[in-house]
Amino acid sequence: MKLLSRNRKPDVTALAEREDVEGLVAAAGFQDVLRDFEGRAVDRGAEIRANALVALGELDDEAGNGTIEGALRDPSDDVRSAAVRVLYRRGKVAPLAQALSWLPPEGGTSRALALRALLELKEPGMAQSVIRALVWAPNDRPLPELDVALVHTLVQADTRADVVYEVVQELLSALSDDRDEVVERAEEVLVRLAPASVQGVIAELEGGRSPERAAALLGRIGDSRALEPLIEALNRRDVSIRVEAASALGDLREPAAVEPLLRATRDHNLDVRAEAGQALDAIGTAAVVIGMGHMFQPLIAEAVTSAVQAQGLGQGQPVVEAEVERPAADDDGGAEIADTRPIGLLGVGEFKNALQEARAAGDQAR
Repeated sequence: MKLLSRNRKPDVTALAEREDVEGLVAAAGFQDVLRDFEGRAVDRGAEIRANALVALGELDDEAGNGTIEGALRDPSDDVRSAAVRVLYRRGKVAPLAQALSWLPPEGGTSRALALRALLELKEPGMAQSVIRALVWAPNDRPLPELDVALVHTLVQADTRADVVYEVVQELLSALSDDRDEVVERAEEVLVRLAPASVQGVIAELEGGRSPERAAALLGRIGDSRALEPLIEALNRRDVSIRVEAASALGDLREPAAVEPLLRATRDHNLDVRAEAGQALDAIGTAAVVIGMGHMFQPLIAEAVTSAVQAQGLGQGQPVVEAEVERPAADDDGGAEIADTRPIGLLGVGEFKNALQEARAAGDQAR
């Protein structure tokens, strides 16, 4: 084996007994790395570094803090894990939260230990620190499920009245970031925080820097409070906002969105028209029924009115209602009861009945 770097091996036990902080700090940086015959690095100093960190943790609460925090970047997972344990015992939230941006999710336990430590500490304001570390991490990985769950739990555990607002604003600011991975992470957390995040996302749609992303998010969240803001967004000048709003309305599947979407199918932009059509398809039967109803309602009213007038009723005036006589009540022998219905508001299924009643009334008039 080839020696890469080697210093004199420190005696961690003796240093701890003497409470030699400087000696333990030096031991926490001890290097003894060799290469085996296959060229792989063998870190024989990792155990000493980890033991030195543990020994520092048993001394004064401030002893070697900088060294311990620096050990969170050690190449050895055992050393990183020792640093996490010491910082947890000292209640050092900030370095643990920051470390989430670089601790690897695989190949060791240091990251899982850091997540658990933060979950148990649960200090007010911790959620924002964790979000900054996770969302703006200098890698391109999506957020692991455990990370998203941690943020959600920290927000719920924070008893401050404005914690949700602060966290949501932090995440909304990330929607305009230049890095796609940052935006995607922020979106994932905003979806998980719903319904608490809905009002903030609606505000972003109505006046924020990323309204098109907010529209898409509202579709993913699926909260009915977004219905009216999304309908209004169909009239925005920005094509991308109209496209995302139409798509989101399809995700909501609210029948009240059918009429605005029908109008959007006549938008001057092809993408908006296409997205509106797909949204109507997503809403399904409700879109067909409501759309057909609005198409045929004027025709039905006009046809019924014309049919009644053709039988000599109304003297050329618009017919508003027709009287249908019902049999007198059997129990009191009272007068007949007249039932009036507005012909102009009849549905498709009653069209034939209305015509028959009108013809019968015309025959009696003759």
